[in-house]
Amino acid sequence: MWFPRLYLHYCSQWIFLQTQQIPINRFWLGAHTVDLVYQGSLLTTLEEVLVVLLGPLTLNAATLLLLLIRWGCQLVFGSPPSFLSKFIMAAAAWTVLDPLAVFAVDAILGRLFYSSDEPLADAAKLYWHFFRTEQSGTAGIIITLFLYAVHCILSFTFLYVYFLRLHNDGRLLDIYQRLHGTEREFFVPHDMEVSNQELDYIVKKAEQWRGFNGERRKVAVYDYIWTEEEPVEGLAPPTGTPNTGCETSTHVSIYTLHLSGLRQHYRHFLRQPDGAIIQVMDDSDTNAFQTSEVYEQHERMKSETHLRERKGRKAGWRSCRVEPLGGSDSSSGIKGQRQ
Repeated sequence: MWFPRLYLHYCSQWIFLQTQQIPINRFWLGAHTVDLVYQGSLLTTLEEVLVVLLGPLTLNAATLLLLLIRWGCQLVFGSPPSFLSKFIMAAAAWTVLDPLAVFAVDAILGRLFYSSDEPLADAAKLYWHFFRTEQSGTAGIIITLFLYAVHCILSFTFLYVYFLRLHNDGRLLDIYQRLHGTEREFFVPHDMEVSNQELDYIVKKAEQWRGFNGERRKVAVYDYIWTEEEPVEGLAPPTGTPNTGCETSTHVSIYTLHLSGLRQHYRHFLRQPDGAIIQVMDDSDTNAFQTSEVYEQHERMKSETHLRERKGRKAGWRSCRVEPLGGSDSSSGIKGQRQ
């Protein structure tokens, strides 16, 4: 990136001087610097300021163009090649360091002093311009420092935005959000969780499956409903306690049916009230699973009710139960079976 930065810096100044019809005595491209000798006495103060500022601004414009190209590639192709990210990173870094690099080379080559036959350093152009016109170069030093400060802020902003949000597909921003984000901001799936599309595919394949000996598979769906009774008159719920109404957990079981009448359990899934679908790795029978599920739901509701009673110190305003939708059989806790 040394040569593109160096040549772009001085070529932009050369083009500006050509448009202003300023005579150029020498323009030579070297490996470490560029010789640009012109008659500075023909330039006004504004034109001299533009010459000093034009090189860094051109690099900022090129960096911004690269950022837009990188952003467009990310939108179109998803993930651009890694060498493009490294190239833009190097270009943005050298844009920030450009005034310092040019000043260091000019200072080593002795270009801080005015000579009509030798190139003059960019950092000293305004000083000698005001010294020639106002007999004091203090204003030129202040303006030069201000221009370079504005350039550093602008170029560092481009570098910061790119490095945080675009470099390596925003990996640094992802790390920052993972370190400082709260638990609610992240989606962490449960163990053995499946999507709704995957469950739909499994159910359809199970209904189409046929065994060598005439076996087939059927799907049974059970709903477990937990409801809240109406609060007793005179016993209002504690302030701030949410009224959830009811919660439904759905159990999807897939059975293999043999011609002899044997029903063998194949797979089963549980859809929780929050919408998560989890494959249950349990080889027990369905009735045992239903009993354990009802017991688990009952214990959870019991613990929640106990906690609310402790907070509100009122023990009779609500009760929780697990019951089926279509009957009063509390042993099964099953709304219905759909095949």
